[in-house]
Amino acid sequence: MKLPTSLKLAGATAAALAVSSSLMAELELTKEFGLSGYAVGSASYNKIEGSSSDSNMDLDAYKLQGVAKLAPVTITGSLFAFGTGSGDGFGSSPIVLDAYGTYDNGSGTTVTAGKFLSWLGYEAFDPINMLQITYANVGTTGFIPAYHTGVKVENSTETYTIGVAAVDSVYGPTYYKGDGDLDNGVGFEAYLTYKGIKDVTLFGGLAYDTGDDSDVKAFAADFWAQYVTGKFTLAGEFCYGSKDTPMGDTDGYFVLGLLKYQADEKWAATFRLSAGEGTATDDFVRATFAPSYVVTKNVEIVAEYSYTDFDGADGHYLGIQTRFKF
Repeated sequence: MKLPTSLKLAGATAAALAVSSSLMAELELTKEFGLSGYAVGSASYNKIEGSSSDSNMDLDAYKLQGVAKLAPVTITGSLFAFGTGSGDGFGSSPIVLDAYGTYDNGSGTTVTAGKFLSWLGYEAFDPINMLQITYANVGTTGFIPAYHTGVKVENSTETYTIGVAAVDSVYGPTYYKGDGDLDNGVGFEAYLTYKGIKDVTLFGGLAYDTGDDSDVKAFAADFWAQYVTGKFTLAGEFCYGSKDTPMGDTDGYFVLGLLKYQADEKWAATFRLSAGEGTATDDFVRATFAPSYVVTKNVEIVAEYSYTDFDGADGHYLGIQTRFKF
């Protein structure tokens, strides 16, 4: 099932390091409990040469997240829904997205159990943490996992963070959960983030699913780098994925290069170039320009034009998105 334009399978690590001002600001109800959330809507125009155009104006997504800080344990839960579309988890009925607890030993090590987002991916899952509206990868070129259930351990210092996880599956039947079954294989993830170079963040992550009973083994490797200097942010990413099935092996990749210019506290512009090769012969090259304007600390407007050169045709996307967060 195809994800709407405004959300994708993406990683938690990059969101935690985001330089965008759009991160959710927690509303503190008490010393222990806080709420945060967002609602995002857009108007868009899509045109693939040789076919009719598609215009939409609707709510893209909304999310409500609660956090209970009961030191040394923190419990996080969220409800999420796409504003449009149909199908389980893709309609307007909210689903449980985040559901996990984290134990902090006080010396840089945390242990988390529950349902959580994959570490892999530079571009964020939540649209308010995106620098543009669409995503760098298209079709089957995106091998970034989304949510799954399991246990993960992370250790952080001033220069690095390392993490390992064992989950029910790397990929699930839908974006918001794994397959919930250990009999047909187990998934593993690991990552390393390095910040020992001034203004530079380096990330490397791996994911592997044993696919024992299903005979579908999956592998993904994701690497990205980010450099922030003055008003400029530069980033690059390479992601490779493969699947070993009884019908044969398939693989694909995508790459992106990104430049953001922060003109002042209100205005910014992002330029992105991406390319990829998918498992369904959906090779592409995409160029994106996305200006943004911060109206208030709670409201941001992002516009975008993207031109995509597919194997068989060219595509045009034009959109404007309003993001409200608290």
